[in-house]
Amino acid sequence: MKKLSSRALKKKEQIQLAAKRLFLEKGFSNTSMDAITKEAGVSKQTVYVYYESKEDLLYDVFQNLIGQIDMESKFQLTKKIEINNIDDLTRLLEMVAEKISQNLVQPEYLGMARIILSEISYFPQLGELFKEAVPTQVIGTIRGILSYANKKDVINIKEADTDVIARMLIGPLLTYILLDGLLVPKDQVTVPSREKIASIIHYFIKSIQ
Repeated sequence: MKKLSSRALKKKEQIQLAAKRLFLEKGFSNTSMDAITKEAGVSKQTVYVYYESKEDLLYDVFQNLIGQIDMESKFQLTKKIEINNIDDLTRLLEMVAEKISQNLVQPEYLGMARIILSEISYFPQLGELFKEAVPTQVIGTIRGILSYANKKDVINIKEADTDVIARMLIGPLLTYILLDGLLVPKDQVTVPSREKIASIIHYFIKSIQ
């Protein structure tokens, strides 16, 4: 793919931001390419230079949002974690669980997630993108922590089971994201409290000791 100039990148970002605003405000189906063109302040010809269709634009908007929820770079877990005992592991998991919860109930993310879920039957490739945004990144983050703790002899689990065990922690967190985020009106979205997260981590640690 040809590398875009800085001017072209700015133009593409201008179109992408306009599309995101309209998708979040009106939904995907109710947003036309004409509306996006007007919102971005560019010609329709310019929009089609960067995007062949509205679906391609939605895909790019959500992919950009995924980049903002980059768990690995956000927590710098591969190089800067110290887990010498069970208390270290507990504190780290509490911190990560809190950050994950906060990120996944951001209005823009929830809004785009609702759009993706409503359109997924028409555009199956969006399902893979959604999996990349949440389950793959989040489970991978927790799996990395567990694997590291295992190597430090803080816990004793089979390496082959780290994926399943990571899901045991992510499951309860995602119930809050689903029930108190995606399935409630925008003004009623809540993040699980630190006390609730601490309880989840407490019982999770007990289950793997």
